Amino acid sequence: MSYFLYKPHVIGPEESITTPDIMVDRVFENGRLRSVNSVSSDCWRQVETVETGVSAQAAYAVVALGGGALIGPAVVVSDGAIIIARKAWRLNNLDGHIADVTLNGTKLSDLDLPAAIIEKAGGSGDTLPRGYMLLCTAPGDVRDAVLSDPIRQRSLSHRIVLDPVDHDRWGTARPKPRYSVGPTQKDVQHFI
Repeated sequence: MSYFLYKPHVIGPEESITTPDIMVDRVFENGRLRSVNSVSSDCWRQVETVETGVSAQAAYAVVALGGGALIGPAVVVSDGAIIIARKAWRLNNLDGHIADVTLNGTKLSDLDLPAAIIEKAGGSGDTLPRGYMLLCTAPGDVRDAVLSDPIRQRSLSHRIVLDPVDHDRWGTARPKPRYSVGPTQKDVQHFI
């Protein structure tokens, strides 16, 4: 059985932080079941080439947790990767003003409200079936997702970097190998 171990920093209303470990074994993007193996929190992603049409969309993720679901920013890449931030809020701390929360400037009420996607997944209020992660994407090609709460004047941001696989960060400065050790019939002089 595959699962993703999500380790968010949950920021409370008084800026207190808790760090639960959450096993996610079901992932839905806009209601469509996705592979849990596509989920990561790694913000650096190697792609074949950025010029061949790799795009990304901002999303918010709702994750099941005892005591109420979490909400946090994520980015969905067109190659199938789902990259979720390691920062989140408890959904019940946004009660009463969730419609005012924005994802990259778009109100969640203009997308799908968390209560609507939770209900479609068989949950109720801010309670989801155990192990569920639900994503709701916003239109546009962006590599960052910002959830903003205008009432509490705070935000969560998540940015990814798409790095072409043929890009060599070392360039001409890559160190040359000094020696290698393997099966040999003679003594090897070590320089270190």
